[in-house]
Amino acid sequence: MLFSCTGNYDAYNTDKSKVGAEALQYDNLGIGGFLQKMQADVLPTSDEGANEFQRAQNLVGDIYSGYMAGIESWNACNNGTTYNLYFSDWTETAFQVAFRKVMPQWHGIKQNAETSDPVAFAVAQITKVMAMHRITDIYGPLPYLSFGKTNSLTTPYDSQEDIYKSFFADLNAAIKVLDELIAVNPNAKLLSKFDLVYGGDMSKWLRLANSLKLRLAMRIVYVEPALAKQYAEEAAAGGMLLTLNNHNAGVKTTTEVSIYNPLYITTHSYHSNRMNASIEMFQTGYKDPRQGKYFTQADIPGGGFHGVRHGIRNASQNILKPMSAPNVALTTSETAPVVWMTAAEVYFLRAEGAMRGWNMGGTAESLYNQGIATSFEQWGVASAAAAYSADSKSTPVAFEDKALSHNASATTVITIKWDEAAADEKKLERIITQKWLAIYPDGQEAWSEFRRTGYPKILPVVTNNSGGTIDTGVQIRRLVFPAPEYANNAAEVAKAVQMIGGKDTGGVKLWWDRKN
Repeated sequence: MLFSCTGNYDAYNTDKSKVGAEALQYDNLGIGGFLQKMQADVLPTSDEGANEFQRAQNLVGDIYSGYMAGIESWNACNNGTTYNLYFSDWTETAFQVAFRKVMPQWHGIKQNAETSDPVAFAVAQITKVMAMHRITDIYGPLPYLSFGKTNSLTTPYDSQEDIYKSFFADLNAAIKVLDELIAVNPNAKLLSKFDLVYGGDMSKWLRLANSLKLRLAMRIVYVEPALAKQYAEEAAAGGMLLTLNNHNAGVKTTTEVSIYNPLYITTHSYHSNRMNASIEMFQTGYKDPRQGKYFTQADIPGGGFHGVRHGIRNASQNILKPMSAPNVALTTSETAPVVWMTAAEVYFLRAEGAMRGWNMGGTAESLYNQGIATSFEQWGVASAAAAYSADSKSTPVAFEDKALSHNASATTVITIKWDEAAADEKKLERIITQKWLAIYPDGQEAWSEFRRTGYPKILPVVTNNSGGTIDTGVQIRRLVFPAPEYANNAAEVAKAVQMIGGKDTGGVKLWWDRKN
């Protein structure tokens, strides 16, 4: 799993999955085939061995968010889990998948559908933004806006600000197309044979577009507060958001295509990740009934849910393997859906907006409680939501290490029950903490929100091998640009480094990371 799947990046602007012109006319293959492949790698799932997912998500956001901990001793534990960002090709994989898989498929759809099939192109645009916001939130600047416009290897990098503003423009255009379609045909279904997310249900794609716009609007609240408010209120205005669990977005197995959940593989085949100590502290302290849905009980005397501190050095997998493992979903199936975004997350986004005084269609308290209730329903424990939301006493507990000696005190005393009299910062901590618990297992989004807000208060890495480039207390803020880019696109990478302040390190904050 440590070998790179790619060498050079000469394929960034070349569609490697071209099919003949005659075939493109058959059963909409020219659009649908590209869309299906594109959707499969918003979170990398097309690699059935799960190596790409492991390096792009599981050993990055899943760990840095406080959800999971890597338990293999790659390079004697001197690797990305301990902030050595120059080990192997871990920091390259997310970039590779985006520019060698997702973007070429999008470009194929653009060539075949931008003018002839605006609805299909709108779906492709939403999918592209869903995928690429994750990538810019990992690295910052990207060679993005000129993709497909040149065959040159020296594709120019764009600032994260410019990339984000293009996201909003793309989403606004897609929303307009879908709004007009739904107005005349509320039950419109297109590309149903190929759409791995909603089976061609265009009303749900409209809901997802607005919800994604809301997510990204909130992301920029500390750097562009006026725009954040504008876009968030626009997204919420029509009520077409993810509001029910059957609106949740993600790829799933169909009668035509089998999607293998890569987290299942990394957990049950590789045995390389376990519950993070941070989420243990919160869920155990809150008596969270989702804990058994998220994780298995530890295989130790007495059972229970027990995690591992991330960034452990010289750890033995045999010692750590009995600790709690991710359950993936309501079942431990290898074909469990891979979720992109949920209605629960959207309620918490709206709660934060309402707390800030924005028009979100409800009060902060009501939306916060609805977020909890929707998450509990999603995970099959709906009957416990009311009591959980009313709990004003439970707080996260200290971490007692059952495998090694990395005990830790509780990081916060934040409780669950909404307190309207609390200061806004305390309200924000409460909202983000519960959102973090609700959007598991999407560690990439959780890591982004941790960087944006500082919440939840997760435990820092045990061993910091960054050579002083990442502050242990502040924690990691990004990944460095891929080594092949330095080899093949050096002048543009140099410009990108200047865009982020002149240093390409994991301690550099992204454009939107401006709270403190």
